[in-house]
Amino acid sequence: MLMAWAGRGRVGWLGRQWAVVLAAVGAGLTFVVSGIIRHTYPFGEVSRSTNDLGQQVVPMYAHYRDLLTGQGVGDLLFNWSSGFGVPFLADFMAYVGSTLSWIVLLFPRDHIDLALFLVDVVAIALAAGAMTAYLRRLRPGPAWIAVVAGISYGACGWAIDDAAYMTVWLNGLVAFPVLCLLCEWILRRRSVVPLLVTPFVVALLWTSAFYTVYMATIGAAIVVVARILAYDANISWRERLSGAVRCVLAMMLGIALAAPLLLPTFLAVRAARPSPDAVFSPIGPVVFLARLLPGSEGVGTTPGLAVGTVMLLLAVSFPLNRAIPGRERIAWTAAVVLTMLSLQIGITHRIWHGFDTPNGSPYRQAFVVAGLLVIVGWMSAAAGVRSVLTVATAVGAAGLLCLVAWNVRSTTTTTHRVVPLLIVIGVVAWLAGRRPGRIRRGAVVVLVGAVLLEVTLSSAAIDERRSKFLSAKGPWGAQHAAVRELVRSADDWPRYRVAAGAGQTVNDPMLIGGQGPQYYSSTIPDRVSQQLLDLGFGYSSYGRATVDPQNPVVDAIFATGARVVPGEVPSLRKYEVSPLVTVRSAASFRSDDPGPFGAQESALGADVYTVPAVRAEKGAEVIVSGRRGDLVVAPTPEAQTAPTAGGVRGRSVETRLLASCVPGSEVWLAAPSFVGSVLVAGRGWVTNLSSKVNSPGIYAGAPMVRVGIVDADGVVAVPIRVDSATRLPAAPIGCMDANKLKAAVHELRAVRPAVKVAGHGLGLRLEPSGAPTTVVVAVVRIDGWSCSVDGGGTRTPDSRAGLLAIPLPAGATEVSCTYQPPGLSLGLIMATAALLILLGLGLAGHLLDIWRSKRLESNRLDLPA
Repeated sequence: MLMAWAGRGRVGWLGRQWAVVLAAVGAGLTFVVSGIIRHTYPFGEVSRSTNDLGQQVVPMYAHYRDLLTGQGVGDLLFNWSSGFGVPFLADFMAYVGSTLSWIVLLFPRDHIDLALFLVDVVAIALAAGAMTAYLRRLRPGPAWIAVVAGISYGACGWAIDDAAYMTVWLNGLVAFPVLCLLCEWILRRRSVVPLLVTPFVVALLWTSAFYTVYMATIGAAIVVVARILAYDANISWRERLSGAVRCVLAMMLGIALAAPLLLPTFLAVRAARPSPDAVFSPIGPVVFLARLLPGSEGVGTTPGLAVGTVMLLLAVSFPLNRAIPGRERIAWTAAVVLTMLSLQIGITHRIWHGFDTPNGSPYRQAFVVAGLLVIVGWMSAAAGVRSVLTVATAVGAAGLLCLVAWNVRSTTTTTHRVVPLLIVIGVVAWLAGRRPGRIRRGAVVVLVGAVLLEVTLSSAAIDERRSKFLSAKGPWGAQHAAVRELVRSADDWPRYRVAAGAGQTVNDPMLIGGQGPQYYSSTIPDRVSQQLLDLGFGYSSYGRATVDPQNPVVDAIFATGARVVPGEVPSLRKYEVSPLVTVRSAASFRSDDPGPFGAQESALGADVYTVPAVRAEKGAEVIVSGRRGDLVVAPTPEAQTAPTAGGVRGRSVETRLLASCVPGSEVWLAAPSFVGSVLVAGRGWVTNLSSKVNSPGIYAGAPMVRVGIVDADGVVAVPIRVDSATRLPAAPIGCMDANKLKAAVHELRAVRPAVKVAGHGLGLRLEPSGAPTTVVVAVVRIDGWSCSVDGGGTRTPDSRAGLLAIPLPAGATEVSCTYQPPGLSLGLIMATAALLILLGLGLAGHLLDIWRSKRLESNRLDLPA
């Protein structure tokens, strides 16, 4: 608890600058030491690449490093490596964009995980330092308490539990105190200089993490409102409101400067694969408030509000601290309470998240509450907590919360130990603070050490609890290196693509290399996702992550000429496929076959499948029915309730899908919503879709799978197993004729234009044809592409079965296509306008200074001698 001398010092023995540095170093050090305790990478074999960090952030940072070093294919606008070619700017903004992303250049590519760890450490340190700087600017007080406050904010529960594995979110943690500091500068210094500097800093922050920085901006607005309401009565409302208007103007100009990146990202998010609408449900008050306790963990379900026991005690003491003027206590207490309530109310929840309720982690804005708690705690400490009643109330409230939340799911053993211990140490330190000399200085050392220990142990406890139910990907190792070497040995882009597979992550094309189909991103264009699903791809996360069916027709369509075959010793397999750019007849081919079989044929431009009528074999244990043309297969009630050999009721039943096809053709099963197993030749029983999957057919779907070869009698019998009622399409089986596919590929390879792919565009030269033709690029057509023929005017390309298509007149020899994210031009216009306004403000300020100086000089000349 705060000592009696808390309000006595002004500058303090640490000094203003050293307080910022010590807070930054202390916060970063607690994160490092918690990793040492947990033996997580890079201090042990336990992986820290939880969920999105391993699946998305690390691969995208690896791809970004490749772009910076000239080793990647594509640029900031377009990514040729993933999903057969997808935009990259929105991914950069959502996962990579950070003022710290350059750190990846300090490490070799096989240490990308170490680079991300360092980014986390530096971001946490910057947040702590920035908060300390703001607190010292807001109100003078003991420097050591400012250091404690900064560390408590930088390593708050939200930072460790929610943001440490979604690295880019930490930029919002940094942005909140920085924005508060900028607004404080504007409010105090009524000149044009803050208005000129602030927008550039705001633009830098918004381009680092627009998502959480948006939340930080709302938080800064709350702080400004509280500051204005808490002003002395002798400050007029006109002066207060003018200061607020200046803050708003600076923020808007800064956001406008970032528009070339923000607007295309906003439009890309709108065009991304949608997820089902989520309904926000507030949690109980005890569960909510329990997250104020250090060491508590509840990522994805509860808000990370914890800022340590000492800062919690100080924050609770604030409304009762009579050393603070009443208007300030009312204004700031209302700000904190209302902000906490806003996390639990539907409409304000939507505002916090940009009117798009996320499907996970509904409390992503909790770091703002953590920041507000630290601010009011500092204000109470700076004023000095001398009342025994105030101390007793704060201790009683914290102790009561600890007891009430003792068995709440989010609390940990660390919570049970550190909170009572820190309360005792705080009270003893507060009592010792009334004593002069060594006792007081010793109390400071003990309390600061206890806070550092608490933050460290809390971080370790949070990481340990979270790791028990969230999966993690391992850091770069020998398997990564082996696969990357195989991919690089076969690379011949843009003649054909090399698929690295998904042995390490869903984003292996970015992590390992090559130009494979795998892609997982919240900004995946809906057209890309839907096109791949239509072609027989599997998916998870509502279609935001794709699963390669490893189908030869798909490989032929998208020029996948080499593929890594997973195994203990991975190997490489090569195929003869059509080129990346094919020249076809002006008239398009459209297949009449249903499902992915017809979609593949239309994209290929040839008939290679036979799609037979299918029936499910009935039996004593199987019910077969149909609705809306689908097949519904289910165990009989007797089979469902019959006990197995182990006495467990409910068991799998087996049946067969029957059809007739040409002998020797390949049998493919396309049943994305089929929950059960299928017998695959050479592999045994393979799970098509697990019953544990959330919302089969919505959240996840199975890729089409090769099940065998048609026997000489032409009978197709595909054994399947089901545990409960499951649905299959009306036409789940397609028989692919390998000879027809070979002939189709040979025809597409007959004309091979010279292709050059560079950055976000491609160009090609071809021999003139005596008839109109169509050039088809093996890229899913999305908005933003423009093409020209023989140097003529640009036009929007056509779509042929979902692929990029450019009609050519007879005799055409050159084609050039460029991708530009929608909104980029408008964003550049907005940024230019903001820059002109800033130049105008600067000029006006300069002229005003000249006028004032001349007026002052004139007044001096008019004075009597």
